[in-house]
Amino acid sequence: SLAHESRIEIACLRQQIIFMSKELTPVELSQEQLQELVHTAQQAATMAYAPYSNKPEGAALLTASGAIYSGASVEFATYGGSVSADVACLIKAINHGDKKIVALCIQPFGYPSGVVRQFYAEFGIDLSLVVPGPEDTLELKSWTTLLPYHFGPDNLEEAKNLA
Repeated sequence: SLAHESRIEIACLRQQIIFMSKELTPVELSQEQLQELVHTAQQAATMAYAPYSNKPEGAALLTASGAIYSGASVEFATYGGSVSADVACLIKAINHGDKKIVALCIQPFGYPSGVVRQFYAEFGIDLSLVVPGPEDTLELKSWTTLLPYHFGPDNLEEAKNLA
């Protein structure tokens, strides 16, 4: 019925508003902290193995514990088995038991792929990406702007509650 469809539409709008209200503002980090992430990612890029693309990539991530983990890209002849720098440093952080990610920097500056964005979202969506800003400054871009309507562990819990 029309009334039932209207209730469903209102419920969907409420969910959308709730999701939009969850949009997180980037964490505040000083330019010095951002520069440290850039420098660490640049250093990591020197360790990359990129004989096929000739585009070495490094990444650094900051965790809530204050630790910074770095990673470098590793390419394989099959390409499909290659590991990006942003995944390499996330795996390193997770292997050290550090799962609360605050910020990520990729050098040279770039954006993570959709799959990598989802990979990071597994451990929380309240992190930011370091990007170039105006006049040689650095800025943070909220992960929710990079991956709106993500799917994560919370979605599985919601599905269990609906069943």
